[in-house]
Amino acid sequence: MKTKPMVAEVGDKQELFPISVVAEATGVPTVTLRAWERRYGFLVPHRTPKGHRLFSVEHIGLIRRVTALLDSGIPVSRVGDLLKLENIQPVAASGGDNWARIRSQMLDAINDFDEMRLDQLYNDSLASFPISMVTEELIIPLLRKVGKNWEHGVKGVAEEHFFSLYIRNKLGSRWHHSPPMLTGRRIVAACMPGERHEYGLLLFALVARSRGFDLVLLGADMPLEEISRVVDRTRAAGVVISATIEPGWQLIERDLRKLAADVSCPVFVGGAGIAEQDAAIASVGARPVGVDLVAGVEEIHRYLHDGEAV
Repeated sequence: MKTKPMVAEVGDKQELFPISVVAEATGVPTVTLRAWERRYGFLVPHRTPKGHRLFSVEHIGLIRRVTALLDSGIPVSRVGDLLKLENIQPVAASGGDNWARIRSQMLDAINDFDEMRLDQLYNDSLASFPISMVTEELIIPLLRKVGKNWEHGVKGVAEEHFFSLYIRNKLGSRWHHSPPMLTGRRIVAACMPGERHEYGLLLFALVARSRGFDLVLLGADMPLEEISRVVDRTRAAGVVISATIEPGWQLIERDLRKLAADVSCPVFVGGAGIAEQDAAIASVGARPVGVDLVAGVEEIHRYLHDGEAV
């Protein structure tokens, strides 16, 4: 009978795993993990009093990010520079309960329309943690919180517009300054008709580009009948539609069905707007990929490369 792998905890109850467990989970040999630490500085593991390496969940995410860059053809000597461009820093510790504190401080800055303070908190977080973690722990929860405050009448629409525009500008800048991956599978990506905010699409695009995809972004409120022409012109391997608000039944039954029939590549649909509509999406010939950005990108990657669902 197998014994349970050793798991350690630090002060904020963060789980830490020995190098053998991390190597098995990521497929990266222990000798390679040690080289990434010593030679390239990708990793800064915790250490036991006896000097044994321990890795957090955030370390595992960073290892997978490095692996994705290497798989896309980036030489190991350039990975460190690309991680710096993406504001991904060597991970030494988790944010723990600090995320709730940072979210509260950022929410106060939003309610005060204090862009300087908001910018400081956002940039400080990026300097300490990977962008994927900042997205999961700060950006998405804050977008949801600000939106709910507006819907429930706690705050006005001005706060929602202020933060949405701030994040859209930040993500847009990040997109334009991130190195394009021109050798990966090409994807045409757009927002569902009626979608006015692009931040969900931009978040997806940043994760997808980091996974090696070549993106053709069409932006917000895109008529689905236009996309097949773009697919033909760009010879795209797939289409991704972002839906952060629930689409009407007519968009799914008529427009999405027609798009899936007109293009020769798979059509993927993701986002909070289709959380309860997986069956309807699948029934018209498209593929629902859920609301988790990283998991969705991985599913698309596996499907386009392996030709099968996961």
